[in-house]
Amino acid sequence: MTFNQLWQIGTIWLLTLNTAYAEALKDPTQPPLAFYNQAHSIDGSGLLDGPVLQSIILGANYHAAIINGQKVMLGKKYDGATLIRLNEREAVLRNPDNTLKILTMEYSIQKKILPPNDQANLAKKSSQLKQK
Repeated sequence: MTFNQLWQIGTIWLLTLNTAYAEALKDPTQPPLAFYNQAHSIDGSGLLDGPVLQSIILGANYHAAIINGQKVMLGKKYDGATLIRLNEREAVLRNPDNTLKILTMEYSIQKKILPPNDQANLAKKSSQLKQK
């Protein structure tokens, strides 16, 4: 065997070894598993017995909720129930038997709308920090 052939075999072996030990990347936006285990089910298994409201998206023309990692648009179905109402803290699902399930977020995000002058000052300070 020539040096060139040995070099090619060694390179292929190293590339194969590298991909064999590569680990799967996790989604950095996925909440930890403990998020789903915040409440205990009736049977005491420690797992939630229903859907978990993770996030609410309220835009000018876009209203959706993230329920158990799945995006559900207003008026669309999640696990057979229809998402009928959304606000900053809760989502309301109507089941096929017309019963309602209200999902609430255990935490709230405080919004603070700044007057135009404060927004300009904040933008100026932010740009000054970036320049340093």
